[in-house]
Amino acid sequence: MGRKIKVLHIVGAMYPGGMENFIMNIYENIDRERFSFDFAVHDIKENGYEPRIKELGGKVFLLPRMTKHPIKNMTELGRHIKEEGYDVVVRHTANALVAPQLLAAKKAGAITICHSHNETDPKKIAHVLGRLLLLPNTDVRLACSENAGKWMYGDKSFEVINNAIDLNKFEYKAEKRQKVIDEFHLEGKHIYGHIANFIASKNHLFLMEIFKEIARLDEKAVFICLGEGDLKPEVMQKAKDLGIGDKVIFTGIRHDAENFMSAFDVMVFPSFFEGLPLTLIEAQVSSLPILMSDTITPNVIVTKGLVESKSIQDSAESWAEAAIQLRNDANKEDTAEGTAKSIENATDTKSPHRICQRENIREHGYDLEQLVRWYEEFLTKLVD
Repeated sequence: MGRKIKVLHIVGAMYPGGMENFIMNIYENIDRERFSFDFAVHDIKENGYEPRIKELGGKVFLLPRMTKHPIKNMTELGRHIKEEGYDVVVRHTANALVAPQLLAAKKAGAITICHSHNETDPKKIAHVLGRLLLLPNTDVRLACSENAGKWMYGDKSFEVINNAIDLNKFEYKAEKRQKVIDEFHLEGKHIYGHIANFIASKNHLFLMEIFKEIARLDEKAVFICLGEGDLKPEVMQKAKDLGIGDKVIFTGIRHDAENFMSAFDVMVFPSFFEGLPLTLIEAQVSSLPILMSDTITPNVIVTKGLVESKSIQDSAESWAEAAIQLRNDANKEDTAEGTAKSIENATDTKSPHRICQRENIREHGYDLEQLVRWYEEFLTKLVD
């Protein structure tokens, strides 16, 4: 066996979230006798992936923040790459402002990869300027979707890499649902949920307005929010101000999101923008009905009848009505006609009838096993 291929992933923080989950899914399943993964981050947070990375044999290197110490950031990154002898450096990002790090990696002798994980970003002017430095210092251009690739690379070519998941992990199980119900004492409740870190793009303040209306229309409703982030205190205060503080459960970071996918009756996802959110693919594996904003790429819809798109310009009340209707539709009697149950007489607390979506997901290329094999071949050819 030849030497290991050494890969350094650069991420803001290895904290559970879309791009971080994508990387860890690969790392957990890749042949670690042939490939080593290390991580350069700008922040280490409580409940992050660092302990698991170390268990798997990886290292985590803390960089000075590029926004505060750009020269020191580049210098330390370049020195670290040379000392550790990385073959490949992958910069995962939502914008081109990270271009100086790709420059430092290229100068240090590594093959450079930029992986675009979003379709837009508030720093649009700076992003366009950063692209001028990013493109000549990127050897391989990857993206989570067509739109994410065009956003990052303009008219340059790139390869779309589907985010992928462990289909077994996220398949619906009644016992997973019951675990959540028992932990939070939710027997008899209708569970609406959301899974995302508290950042501006996720539109949590509007989410609270939607849930206020859901709670008004559905007296059995509760809402669960998984995630952490700088905006969490503001969102929690918003819930209190709207008079629904006792109906919203903020769990913080959880490492059992698959249980919540089985527990939710509906996922509400009113993001301003996304790349291709892995959370929504996971939800579809669990056959979970989803109400999402129409700003999210329709490419995320890989099943029939589970996902409904809605404008974030629509009222919170109309979002609430749509979410409740999704729950009612999922709880129709399992007959040819299927008569919808109304909120007034819905008394069941069991899970809706959920049909396994495994083959639909696999056919669309979101099977983790397929992705890991591709990634191993990709890295091997790249270094060879």
